[in-house]
Amino acid sequence: MKPILNVDDDPGVRSLLRRVIEGMGHEVIEADDALSALEALEKGEVSIALCDVRMPGRDGVWLVDQILTRFPGTPVALATGLLEMDPHVTLRPGVVGYVTKPFKRAEIADVLRAAAERIRQPETREIDLAAFDSL
Repeated sequence: MKPILNVDDDPGVRSLLRRVIEGMGHEVIEADDALSALEALEKGEVSIALCDVRMPGRDGVWLVDQILTRFPGTPVALATGLLEMDPHVTLRPGVVGYVTKPFKRAEIADVLRAAAERIRQPETREIDLAAFDSL
């Protein structure tokens, strides 16, 4: 599997996540902002993106939109200090889940496992929302 992209503006958080992800046997590419993350994605070196939600400048929500539009095969997991996430962010087709700070190794492993599963078995059918209009 290609490296996991770890995007966070806080160097301490990036370092912690890198150690945890590497401890799970994965390579990590780091980015400290959304634009650097897009550069890594454009090189095609990323399998999964783990993105902080709150960053200065372009935030993680903007980055998720960019990834889902420009790199639709790349699953996205979110990292946040928020206890609850806006469903408009978490229920997007490419978002596989989120972990909250303080991070727990098991939660990181679960969300990365879900992302890896999405790579192995991408969704092949789209939901016809018009069918729900008649209900």
